[in-house]
Amino acid sequence: MKQTADILTSKGIRPSVQRVTVLHYLRGVKTHPTVDTIYQDLLPENPSLSRTTVYNTLQLLSDNGLVLTLDFGEGYLRYDADCSPHCHFKCKCCGNVFDLMSPPPDCSNMLPQGFNLSAVQLSLFGTCPKCSGH
Repeated sequence: MKQTADILTSKGIRPSVQRVTVLHYLRGVKTHPTVDTIYQDLLPENPSLSRTTVYNTLQLLSDNGLVLTLDFGEGYLRYDADCSPHCHFKCKCCGNVFDLMSPPPDCSNMLPQGFNLSAVQLSLFGTCPKCSGH
């Protein structure tokens, strides 16, 4: 938890218990959880935690480049603490999201003159090996 608090401090964020708890949790999972999943998983050990606090913390972490906010068109957002360049694959059967550690393609050469690219998020959709029987 000390390392997580140091990460927050390095970004100029006060490392409150809730912020440290949420970021520590995200750094330890690879499931790309939603606000509700994070809240439900943390609530038993943090009974004073509110869903609003989790939401606001995730917004703060995202705004400061500590987590990625992922939108797969499901009507809710998912979060990823791995901010290194990589792609995501969402299985249309089980709904799981997998990290593909290949970096996204360089799209800067596709932009018309005057456009400045700040980020690329590539999401792929299909069926995972478990669901497709492989």
